[in-house]
Amino acid sequence: MFHVKRHLKNHINKGIVVILTAVILFVSCVSRKATIQIEDYILVANGKEILGNPKPLTAFIFENNTKNMTIEKFLSMKFKNENYYSLEYSVTIDRNHYKIILYDNSEFEKYFNSSNYSVINLQPDDTTVETQRKFLAFSMIDSENHDCLADDSLLQNIAVNYLKNLKDEYYNQ
Repeated sequence: MFHVKRHLKNHINKGIVVILTAVILFVSCVSRKATIQIEDYILVANGKEILGNPKPLTAFIFENNTKNMTIEKFLSMKFKNENYYSLEYSVTIDRNHYKIILYDNSEFEKYFNSSNYSVINLQPDDTTVETQRKFLAFSMIDSENHDCLADDSLLQNIAVNYLKNLKDEYYNQ
């Protein structure tokens, strides 16, 4: 009788070792999730939803330059707005009125998830001015709340050029 229990115990121990080995092999073979590297900028759909537009907005996403001041301070100085916490800025391009919408950190995570993107220009912590997020996103709408960055928009070229120039100005400050 003692012999049967001991023999059964050896089979259980071998089974546990085989299962653990299989789990370790399976976990180690699982590939990491692919991330997107943003060279200059990308346009990503499924952003904020606004009244008057049935589809979510498209966002202009680029990597933040953490050596500069925060984007909120830069925009408030550029547009002469004394509120650093404003996320919407009115601009006029060729006598047409547009609104630029900046996504704050929580909105960026909600709509785009920063783990989908990888940082190219990683800066050491001692060179950053303040605690800043790694990626920035803007949406742009016209005076009738139409998405200027949408693929089917006639204003996409104007909006992309304006936001690209704004990004370059922020980088070169």
